[in-house]
Amino acid sequence: MKILYINTLYEPFIGGGAEITIKHLVTGIRDLGHEVKVLSFWDKKDSEDLINKISLYRAKIPNLYLPYGEFEISFKKKLLWHFFDIYNPKSKKIVSEQVKKFNPDIISFHNLYGWSSSVWEVVDEFDIPAVQVLHDLYILCPRNMFKNGEVCDRQCFTCKVARFPWKLKSRKLEAVVGVSNFILNKYISLGYFKGVPIKKVIYNSRNIENISLEKKVDPKYINFGFIGTLSPSKGIELLLKSFHKVKKKHYKLFVAGSGKKDYVQYLHSRYKDDSIVFMGRVDPKKFFSRVDVTIVPSVWYEPLGMVVVESFAFGTPVIGSNIGGIPEMITADVNGMIFDPFKEGDLEEKMLIFEKRILEWRSKYESIKQSAKKFLDYKKWINQWEELYKLVIYKR
Repeated sequence: MKILYINTLYEPFIGGGAEITIKHLVTGIRDLGHEVKVLSFWDKKDSEDLINKISLYRAKIPNLYLPYGEFEISFKKKLLWHFFDIYNPKSKKIVSEQVKKFNPDIISFHNLYGWSSSVWEVVDEFDIPAVQVLHDLYILCPRNMFKNGEVCDRQCFTCKVARFPWKLKSRKLEAVVGVSNFILNKYISLGYFKGVPIKKVIYNSRNIENISLEKKVDPKYINFGFIGTLSPSKGIELLLKSFHKVKKKHYKLFVAGSGKKDYVQYLHSRYKDDSIVFMGRVDPKKFFSRVDVTIVPSVWYEPLGMVVVESFAFGTPVIGSNIGGIPEMITADVNGMIFDPFKEGDLEEKMLIFEKRILEWRSKYESIKQSAKKFLDYKKWINQWEELYKLVIYKR
């Protein structure tokens, strides 16, 4: 098979978990002997390279800026960017030219920031079957249904209007795949992908090698941890506020990750405390070796949250919010606990309960690692995707 993958970014430009997932997926499908090509954006002149037997075409994004990096964008510029991204004929032209050149058997669409709804028209024009993979809620809302620090419980009128072209054109696809039941059901409940014959969930996987880990936690402390992007939607402030409320002399909080410069500086100054260690961006092993529990306090609709899987893979339990796809991964009292991020004091309560059972949790190292197995069966995951591609192609 010849498969064309389309995403906003591709390594080394990593905007989030989607880019990591796509890299693993493309590499795995290539290793099965299929011909693959990746089409992505950057902010330079168009460039085509062959990297590890993967053909990669980076097009200069036909919009005001590349949605990547830690720089601040003015409200006016963001507004114009999203206006152009409703329907951008230049994006469609880029995809059309690559389809003519590569002649794929199937197109696998992923994150479409900057590509706009126009690219779905290529499916009809070239009569090529296509799969849309749902990694987030951007197709429903430019803000991923997270506005002014709060999650949107419904699609507002403005988003309904601005996203109507996406909703209408979503019917052109042969398959839609959610990385969790939550995200697939969210789209379907709002009328997207109506009439699409194949709708299914394929949980993300990771090809994590050598996941043995020597725990170096200081037993004199209860070592809480956070790893990920430092942004409001990830709930980092909820965690920092909760930690300050329950903090005891034997509590420590390790915060690993990076974010926009101004926001990170604000966090450092606002929550400065000797018991809080801001580690910056670090190797996950360095982080997980030092913590007793990973806290995933997302306050937006986290589609899946692969940090949960990584934590389990290193034998570390998770206290996770009950929003998005996170609850699909956590089994209470087996590999972690669930809390309501919108219920006052619930996270603090779970942190205190964790302390009471600290010896029990520390003894669960091996059993928690077992929780990650279904997400770490990389070969099975790649085979699922290969089977789906074949089904989509031959079902027509």
